[in-house]
Amino acid sequence: MYQLMKIKADIRDADQKITKKLAERDLLHKQLEEADNRKKIADKQLLEYDLVQILLQATSEFARQQAKSRIEEIVTSALSVVFGKDYSFKIEIAVKANQPVAEYYLESEGVVTQLKPPDYDRGGGVADVVSLSLKLAVAELSGVQGTMFLDEVGKHVSQEYAPNVAYFLKQYSEQFNRQIVLITHNASLAEVADYSLGVSQHKGQSKVSVI
Repeated sequence: MYQLMKIKADIRDADQKITKKLAERDLLHKQLEEADNRKKIADKQLLEYDLVQILLQATSEFARQQAKSRIEEIVTSALSVVFGKDYSFKIEIAVKANQPVAEYYLESEGVVTQLKPPDYDRGGGVADVVSLSLKLAVAELSGVQGTMFLDEVGKHVSQEYAPNVAYFLKQYSEQFNRQIVLITHNASLAEVADYSLGVSQHKGQSKVSVI
């Protein structure tokens, strides 16, 4: 009897150890997935900053200053519309290795901080709005024509500010007479569209419906 009780206790201990190891494995998998998602976001945001660098490097000094002022204006406007604060986005251009290099600064309520992409420390999705508005600014200044396709913009913007992102995109579309095709899971963004299509899946079949 004692031997049987000992075996049961050993099995119970082994089960607990296995359960603990499985939980640790699941946690590591989740952390790895979150890290991978952060890397993808960082790569995407970094691309927007790189586009600005390329634009500034490819222009003359006069055109560079004009582009700088226009980018600052568009990004500042976007931040102010979305967050309702007195934001000011600034670009400082320095020459390094005979190439103009842009550094980005954000002033809010008298505090100036340097933005170094990716910047995850700013709450409410500020980095998302900066990246979005930089993309729009570069598209206009580079003379890109045609429809603009955007995928999950403002994904990390707080829900309370999501309608403001939608309002800003609507203003941009009307002001520059540019069609925007937006893929999003955010209802606030979908609601401001002239035409909205919803895609659902049932039993492995996709269904498209007009919202």
